[in-house]
Amino acid sequence: MESASNTLGELLHEIKNELTNQISLVKSTEILDTRKLFSQTKALNDIIQTSEITLENKSMLQKFSLTLQDNSTVKSLRYAKQDLERVLSNLNNG
Repeated sequence: MESASNTLGELLHEIKNELTNQISLVKSTEILDTRKLFSQTKALNDIIQTSEITLENKSMLQKFSLTLQDNSTVKSLRYAKQDLERVLSNLNNG
C-alpha cells in the first residue's frame, strides 16, 4: 500500500506541475495542450481503481478526475488546480 500511496502522491504532484505549466503557457500563447493532462488523468483513474485508499478518498479523487477531464479552458484549469490543492490537503490530513 505504501508504494501505491507514493505513486498516487507523485502523480498528483506531477498533475499540479502540469496544471501550473499549462496555465502559465496560456497566458502567453492562448493555446492549451492538454494531452499530458489527459494521460495523467488515465493514470490517476488506474491508481484509484487499484489502490487500497479509503472509499472517501477514492470518491474525492474520482470527483477530481472528472474536474480534470473538463480542461478545455484556462478557467477550467484554474478550477482543477484549486480542486487539486483541496485534494492534496485532504489526503495529507487524512
